[in-house]
Amino acid sequence: MKFLCVFLITSLISLGSFAQGSATGCLIPSQNIVYQTPEDALVNAVLKLLLGGNPSYSAASGVSLSSNYCSWTPNPSGSFNCGVCTTYTFNILGLVNGCQSGALLEGYVGTYTMVECNLDDHSWLFGAAAGVFGIFIIRKRNKP
Repeated sequence: MKFLCVFLITSLISLGSFAQGSATGCLIPSQNIVYQTPEDALVNAVLKLLLGGNPSYSAASGVSLSSNYCSWTPNPSGSFNCGVCTTYTFNILGLVNGCQSGALLEGYVGTYTMVECNLDDHSWLFGAAAGVFGIFIIRKRNKP
C-alpha cells in the first residue's frame, strides 16, 4: 500500500513534465518567441506592403518558451515570411503608416511545438537525490 501511494504521488508530480506547449503564429528565432495574433486589418494591410506581402503579427501576443523547454520545433529556415512591428510610425491623421526603423522583427509563419531540454543538463540533480537517499538509508541502518 505504501508503495502504491508513493507511485501515485510521483506520477502526479511528474505529469506536468509530459505536457508540451504549442503555438501557431510567427516565430522570431532570435527571441525564441511565437507571436500568435495577427494585426488588425488596416494595420496589417499597411505593414504587408512594407513586408512584401507577408503578414504582420501583434507584438503583445508573444508566447515565450516555458521553463524546462529549450527551443521550438520545427526549426524554420529560408527567407522570412512574417513580421512583428514593436513600434509604429503615425501620420498627421493619427493613422499607422509604417513600422519605425529598426523596430521590425522578421520571422517564420507556422505551428511550433516546445522541445524539452536535454536530460543530461539535469543529471547532477539525480546524483544529489541518490546521495541524499543513500545517507538516509545508512542512518536508518545504523540506528539501534
